[in-house]
Amino acid sequence: MIKLAKAFYRGFIGGPNFDNCVHHRLILEDKLLTLDIPDSNVAAATSTIDISFPYNSRSWFEQNKEDDFQHEFVHMLIELWMYLPPLNYLPSSEYGMLTCQLRIKQTDKINVLDPEQLKHFVINEYDTFHWGPSGVNTEIKNDTTVESSKRANPWDDEALKEEIEGRIEVYGKPPIPPAKEVIINKLTWVFYQIKRSNSRSHQDYYCLPLSEHAFLEVKFNHRVDRSDKHKKWSKHALASQQRIMESIKLNDIPAEHDNLITDNAEKHG
Repeated sequence: MIKLAKAFYRGFIGGPNFDNCVHHRLILEDKLLTLDIPDSNVAAATSTIDISFPYNSRSWFEQNKEDDFQHEFVHMLIELWMYLPPLNYLPSSEYGMLTCQLRIKQTDKINVLDPEQLKHFVINEYDTFHWGPSGVNTEIKNDTTVESSKRANPWDDEALKEEIEGRIEVYGKPPIPPAKEVIINKLTWVFYQIKRSNSRSHQDYYCLPLSEHAFLEVKFNHRVDRSDKHKKWSKHALASQQRIMESIKLNDIPAEHDNLITDNAEKHG
């Protein structure tokens, strides 16, 4: 009864529960990455989580990488949390979902250790992909230009430009704000956000340089299924995101802890 009353007061159930956290220890070559992340509240088959990531190895990256739009990365771990109505009687009545994913990225295009280069890189990758030959923005531009040419009164250059920009804002991948540096636990991250003005859903990315050609990326996906209910859980999702980020620590592995990989293998086995 107390839990139900609390749910009605908050306006939702679900989301990350920090009373049910898993403490992860991941080996990044000679560094130890630790974080506390709540268990998912979405029923799914359990999967094995790797604990060792040789992020500087090009062959390892090529063998294990995945593609998602402009992103090339090696998956590390992921957790998902649904937000639901206090009384959840109907299927597909969820308010939305928060997802947290950790991954490793590599690039030879910049020196990742330079924050200015990394800030420009993540935005440029987004723009270059979506304005590339197969990009959605290029498709919208071409289709709109052809449509204009078939009109009895084709749009002039300025009107055509405005029409293309309007359609990209609604259906495509509009420009995103510049990336910025944020400091959390004395670690300097490069942060950027992808969001449309006509949608409450958005993705937040935190990038931490590991070497000249590799970085850790933490992605938070805020998927909003019911925009009229987003206000109820948005603050909780953002606070949870911040709390997860504040739990992340990256330290050198002390020489006396050479058995750390073995210890972690036993704990995650």
